[in-house]
Amino acid sequence: MNACLLPMLAVRAEPFDSPEYLFEVKWDGVRALAAREATGWRMWGREGADYTPRYPELEVLSRLPPGTLLDGEVILCQGGRPHLPALLSRHQLLRPQQIAALSRTRPVTYVVFDVLSIRGRMLFAHPLQARREILQGLLEPLNEPRLVFSAGVVGTGRRFFTEAVRQGQEGVMAKHLASRYRPGRRSAAWKKIKPTFRARLISP
Repeated sequence: MNACLLPMLAVRAEPFDSPEYLFEVKWDGVRALAAREATGWRMWGREGADYTPRYPELEVLSRLPPGTLLDGEVILCQGGRPHLPALLSRHQLLRPQQIAALSRTRPVTYVVFDVLSIRGRMLFAHPLQARREILQGLLEPLNEPRLVFSAGVVGTGRRFFTEAVRQGQEGVMAKHLASRYRPGRRSAAWKKIKPTFRARLISP
């Protein structure tokens, strides 16, 4: 598997409902692809930067079948929800001793929302709905707290968005259930929906 493979990207949108779309939380973390290869596991980001040494606790990825490629978000929860500043303070560390200590005291979670290959069989052309069914079947038997399936709902995007924002989440992703995976490309089949805060003007 090529570490230069880049993640599929989304366009901005407003909240909407549609039976053709899956709606899931837009996780406030660091986007990362992860591969389980014959020699072990590795993880990299949008620019191809190697994230493997930064998150030794994600060695649990080695339990996946060789030839598996995942897409997801690395998060660090604080107060019950993802906390990006806390994650970035870990993400920027370079000293192995510091990284090892924090991997035990402040471990990250890899929230996985797509599978692009399994046992060497590429799934780019499969619809999102089929890929997620494969992904769920892959992760559930592992029962690993560091590897979490990103659940969602179909159809009720507006209500899901309202509830996600109420809980303090960054926003919502809307993905067409029939969409193919297009590495490194921005596609209207995936939409990111974030709250817009407008300043209230008060007349003197």
